[in-house]
Amino acid sequence: MKCAPERRKATIAVSLSTSSPTCSLDPAEGSNHPFQIVIALHIENTTQPDRAITFCTNGTVFAPSTPDAGIDTLGLGTISPLISTERPDKKIQLGNFKPHAARTSEPKSTDLKEREHLHLLTVPANGEVQIKHNLPVSRMLKYDGHLSKKDLYPGESYRFRLNPDYVGTTWWCWGDLEGDLADKKLSAWQEGLNPEKVEKPTPSEVEEGNWVLGGNPAELAFEERTGDVEFRLVE
Repeated sequence: MKCAPERRKATIAVSLSTSSPTCSLDPAEGSNHPFQIVIALHIENTTQPDRAITFCTNGTVFAPSTPDAGIDTLGLGTISPLISTERPDKKIQLGNFKPHAARTSEPKSTDLKEREHLHLLTVPANGEVQIKHNLPVSRMLKYDGHLSKKDLYPGESYRFRLNPDYVGTTWWCWGDLEGDLADKKLSAWQEGLNPEKVEKPTPSEVEEGNWVLGGNPAELAFEERTGDVEFRLVE
């Protein structure tokens, strides 16, 4: 979802990196000091200086990975395969699964804070916020199906990039979850598209119920600033 630049409320710059320029093939090292994909976000341009932005991360590369709950963000195709810099035909596939939400007869809460599996993230007005995904060698090879550890060698370099289809959000608002939004309810209603057909709270309901409404997702731009990132395998 995009809009004309003059309609944008803010632009969030997205930077991709790794926790180290090298990734160890040693399982013990990978367990004690896991290699990580690091994504940094900061507000680059905004119509409301000195205000943080909070947004929903579900279905994006910004969502946390929670292995215990069976959620693997990198397994959703959120980043490209890891491609050998010397042999472009050698690729490590991290997964490209499409999860399906379980149907339930219970109505969803109109307050996003009360939804159990919904994740929200605040980008501060000043500074940045980071999202980190563990990627030891054991995880790299988990879903590949063609390569195994014996196919990887010290000294090999790989490159990858973000999948733009998973950079963005479906809901956002101004404010900080731990600051001015701490005592607020976050309405599932939003400007622009309203896929859940949520009824817009009236001005009196907003004031009396302490509600914050969602902005138009098309008016919050996410712009990737990095391109390809490389790392090297070591013993």
